[in-house]
Amino acid sequence: MLVVDTHTHVISDDHEKYPLQVADYPGVEWVYEAPVTVEELKAELAGAGVDRAVLVQAQGGYGTDNSYVLDARAAHPDTFSAVVIVDDPAELHTLAAAGAGGVRFFAIGGGGPLHQEATWDTARRLGLRVSAATVPEYLPALADAVAAHPDVILALDHCGFAPETIGDYAHLANLYLKVTPHVLDAGDPATTLERLADQFGLDRLMWGSDYSQTHDRPYTELADQARAACDAMSPSEQAQFLGGTALALWPELS
Repeated sequence: MLVVDTHTHVISDDHEKYPLQVADYPGVEWVYEAPVTVEELKAELAGAGVDRAVLVQAQGGYGTDNSYVLDARAAHPDTFSAVVIVDDPAELHTLAAAGAGGVRFFAIGGGGPLHQEATWDTARRLGLRVSAATVPEYLPALADAVAAHPDVILALDHCGFAPETIGDYAHLANLYLKVTPHVLDAGDPATTLERLADQFGLDRLMWGSDYSQTHDRPYTELADQARAACDAMSPSEQAQFLGGTALALWPELS
């Protein structure tokens, strides 16, 4: 069974080559408290029995400077894929050529970026996977954008921080969910995952650790939580949640 972590963040220890651009909002303290380089993350994966991971641009640490996430992916292409964040969708051509496998809407502070038509169209033409970080307030705007682009899969980070109500959007066949500690910590992990599976199907659910932004426990415990959440499921269902859905979205990790 190939295990894929679909949501990780890395920060370089070379601040001259990759200068930090720490965001001015709550929740970015992890950039200073628990930075993890790509080499350190790779070692954490190995120790936890995780085979592959998606490196998601650390907006809180680097803004839209994707240099480190792309260099990290290039240094370990058999282990990692990379998801970038852009201000200008035209940049995606260069970033895709440099190894980006996806693009992320970061709409924590507002819903506007979700409707950036040029980003959706460029991602579709380049074959980039789309993800989004947003909060419950902006889920209706997200739903409108997803519905307007039925030929583009969107992977929603942390179930939109609304695991109890995200099922309202299960009718959107191109909406996929990253099930992270923010979701699994909200209640009994197995019960939460079972409910989401009933609503969306396991082929639209995937595990992500949010490491090292989530760093209140060792990485091995984050991986163990994911395994425990699906432990009562059949082996094929476990394989789907822990890796199968991720590989369908990021086939370069196969």
